[in-house]
Amino acid sequence: MPGKTHTAFTLSEVLITLVVIGIVAAITIPAIVENYTEHEKYARVKKTYSMLANAMTRVKADGGDYIFDVTDGNTDNIKNWYREYLSNYIITTKVCYDTAGCWNSGDTYNLKGNLALYNQRGKSLGGNTVTAILNDGTFINIDAFNSANSIYEHFGVIIDTQRTLVIYFDINGEKKPNTVGKDIFATVFTEEGLVPAYRDKTTAQINHDCSSNGTGTACIQKYLKYK
Repeated sequence: MPGKTHTAFTLSEVLITLVVIGIVAAITIPAIVENYTEHEKYARVKKTYSMLANAMTRVKADGGDYIFDVTDGNTDNIKNWYREYLSNYIITTKVCYDTAGCWNSGDTYNLKGNLALYNQRGKSLGGNTVTAILNDGTFINIDAFNSANSIYEHFGVIIDTQRTLVIYFDINGEKKPNTVGKDIFATVFTEEGLVPAYRDKTTAQINHDCSSNGTGTACIQKYLKYK
């Protein structure tokens, strides 16, 4: 009875196979991780915006007016507004009244690589602010904004008052890149409640601002529309 013949991979064949698997993994795994990270970021933006929008809707129902004024150098108005209204509808681990400790400790940038508008190193975006850390680690920055335009435009949102509130949120807190349009996003308090920045701009204007030549303020529009 003839003996059976056994076949097996040679060492060189095994090594070649492992090399091929390694090359494929090196190409595909980073793309998979990046895709997952982007999906996670889009979901985080939508979740945070929805939470803040719901909270501000309840603030309006309680009589918290979207027309907001604050005296330069005096944080009492915005502090009292926060304590009376918004603090009832968000869960925080820390709140700061125009002081450091609740916003990233370095500078905040825009997509062009310049310092973001109203950057206050280590403290906030804007003056006379309330900043806070939410229970999931998100940073929020509430600033009373005064429009210099006759049509009262606030970060691409047109409303019928010169002064209102702008709320930024940083979805990953102290972690970098600390850049508007990448991990920091802007919203505006209006007669309709909280709305995303650039609500009243065209698609072309949004695309330009959410590019390497823009400020990144408009990027929230793309994140909220992502499916």
